[in-house]
Amino acid sequence: MGLDMYLISLPKIEGMDYEEVHIANAYLHQHETEQNETYQKLKPYVKHFEEYGRSWDSILEEVAYWRKANQIHHWFVETLHNGEDEPCFTQEVTKDNLIDLNNLCIKVLKKKSAPQNILPTRPGCFFGNLHYNDFYYKEIYETQALLAYLITHFNFETHYLLYQCSW
Repeated sequence: MGLDMYLISLPKIEGMDYEEVHIANAYLHQHETEQNETYQKLKPYVKHFEEYGRSWDSILEEVAYWRKANQIHHWFVETLHNGEDEPCFTQEVTKDNLIDLNNLCIKVLKKKSAPQNILPTRPGCFFGNLHYNDFYYKEIYETQALLAYLITHFNFETHYLLYQCSW
């Protein structure tokens, strides 16, 4: 229980917009059973996953995960979701968004004073640490390294990047 946060990759499929691709994935099993036109479009992107004794097919792929990094969640809520924090939401993330967050992480790591003015924590139900201590800076450091990698290597031309949270 608590704040779980993900960055998820979703392929851009010719002839389908973001919403259509996202909804089609939710009904992937049905499309596969029917072997319909939508499934034929999805089929090249379907991957099989197995974890904890469970298996499933999806075109979504997790590229990042945080647990109770509420300062990062706060940034996504304020920047991409109009400040409205909901127990579960998904929001598209652009390369510019990653660059902006990466720059803020670098600023926090360099400045080491008044991080609450740059990337403040966000209280919530089981959201974790609210102090600006070693754990806070560890999350910022790991996030900055991850963002630097994604900025360089994630293909925004062929895939959507989504932020998803649940608490």
